[in-house]
Order: sequence, then C-alpha cells, then structure tokens
Amino acid sequence: MEKNAMETLFEEAKDSLFLIEENNCVRYNKAAAKLKIDYSFTIEKVLDIARGEGCMLHTTMEKCLDCEVKTDWDQTAFPFVLEDIKGKQEQFSGSYTVIDHQTSLLSIRRVAVQNRLQQVIQNKRLIEYVNQAHENERRAISQELHDGLAQSIYSLMLETRQLQWSGESDDLSAKLQKIDEDFVALLGEVKQLAVDLRPTVLDDLGLIPAIEALLHRLTETTGVEIHFIPIIENRRFAESVEVITYRVLQESVMNSVKHADVNELWVTLSAQDNLLVLTVRDHGKGFDLHKVNAHSRGLGLLHMQERAESIGGHLSIQSEEMEGTTVTLGLPIQWEVGR
Repeated sequence: MEKNAMETLFEEAKDSLFLIEENNCVRYNKAAAKLKIDYSFTIEKVLDIARGEGCMLHTTMEKCLDCEVKTDWDQTAFPFVLEDIKGKQEQFSGSYTVIDHQTSLLSIRRVAVQNRLQQVIQNKRLIEYVNQAHENERRAISQELHDGLAQSIYSLMLETRQLQWSGESDDLSAKLQKIDEDFVALLGEVKQLAVDLRPTVLDDLGLIPAIEALLHRLTETTGVEIHFIPIIENRRFAESVEVITYRVLQESVMNSVKHADVNELWVTLSAQDNLLVLTVRDHGKGFDLHKVNAHSRGLGLLHMQERAESIGGHLSIQSEEMEGTTVTLGLPIQWEVGR
C-alpha cells in the first residue's frame, strides 16, 4: 500500500490512534484529537495500564490504586476508565502494539463497540476490586482505632485514676471519678466502632463464630431474639465469601429490626449444590417488592446484590405485606487453604 494511502488510513481511522516513540506521543489522528478534547487524561497513564503498571482507574486519579486484577489484562485488549470534562466516567478499551524497539501504536475505542460479555466480566471484576478496597480500608481504620485512639484513651484513664489514688480532697476525688466513668464509656464506644468496621473475630476465628458474636450483640442491643442454625462445619472460606456473607447478614438483620416490627428472627447457614447459602427470615410487616424496586429501592439492598454478583453469587428477596421477608444469599463455596 502506498505511503499516502497508509497515512489516510491512519488519519481517518475511527479508533483513536497514538504513535509512540520512546514513551512520547509523536503523532495522533483525528479521532485521537477529539478524544483529547473531550476527555481529561494523559497518554503516560494509559501506557502504564497497557504495560501492567497501573490499574484500570489509574487514568482518573493522581495515584494508581494498585488494582489486584491489573496484571490479568492483555495488551491487545485492556480496559480502563476515562473521565470527560464534565466529570462523567466512561469505559474504554485499549490496544498496545510494539512495532519495533523504538516505535509502538496505542489504539483507544469506547467499550460500547466491544463484546457485551466482556463488558459484564470487566464490570464484575471492577465491582469485586472496589468491594475489596472498601474492606481493606475498613480493616485499616479498625486497626487504627484499636491500636491508636483506644490505647490513648486507656492511658488517660490510668492517669486520672492515679490522681484519684493520690489522696486529694473528696471534691476532687468525685470529679475524677466522673471523668473515669466517662473514659470507660468512651473506650467502650470506640471498641464497638472498631468491631462494626471490621470484626476481628471474622479474621481470627472465621465466619460461624463471627456470625454468632454479631447476632449475640444485636440481640443484646435491640431486644430481638435471633435464632441461628448453622448446618455446615466450621471451616474457613475465601475472604471474599466470608466478608460478603457477614455484610449481607448484617444488612438484612438491621433491615428487619428497623422496618419489620419483629421480636424474632431466624438465620440459617448451609451448603447446597456447592453454594454457601445464608437465609434471614422474619414474620414482620413485609413490603411490596415491586413498589420498592420501582421507586426507592434501598441502597443497602442494591449493594448486597452487587456484592453477591461480583463473585458469581446471587441474592433473592421474597416479601409480602404482613407476611414477612426472607433474604437468601448463595455464594460459590471457596475453601481458603491455610487459614
């Protein structure tokens, strides 16, 4: 093909094409010029993703999230996200081809023209990564509260007790006693907050003990009697399975306590057809599923469904007004080796 024809093909291509020499863009076509106007990004960050050095969200933020799935992408078709000038994020697919030791070609196109199945796979992997990032952040905050703030409060509590034991006046002693009581209450609140953010029993002992501890605490704080029936051995599952099961249980029970007007709940955990199945059932007020879905489906219910689907599971909710509600979670069983 003649040189002029090649240049025309390059210039008029529908994909955004960038010619790269020694890590610098030396030429780009019309589609690429429009892309650079419509979206805020740098070629360097896209090249990072193509080379496995950046996550698929790297183009939209200052620092790469170090996504766990980034190394899975193929340079011939890797996904990433761009943000337009209005701040809206859209998915794109890139292709990076090495021509020679100095020159390479970067091609970018919108995901809308890609295979639909591939989009679904990418979305699920991204959801799983975001959920994992949330859990990592919860764990870090929990550890910080326990090791930092709680320890500081405990030290102050010991100092006030020392003043009390020093033999000061009765008035001072009474004041210090009140301060001491406040510190005890505050310390309890901080520790409870740490448990809510990331229960250590889930990390240390596994899913069933964590569920038992959660339900025991909720029974004490709400007065609702919760019956837990585990029909499965106490083994460790993959972290994602344990965390999603625990969070879905937490959300489901709190929904029943807040909205169902009940004094009893039933929770079961079992294994069926290679699925870990959690059910939460109440005989409360119930609700119309169609009305909730059509108008104001709670973010909690939507998030529970997304979390289950992110690892190949499913979540179903059955409810009738004045008949009660049953939440059923099914997740593929993944045993965790060595935990």
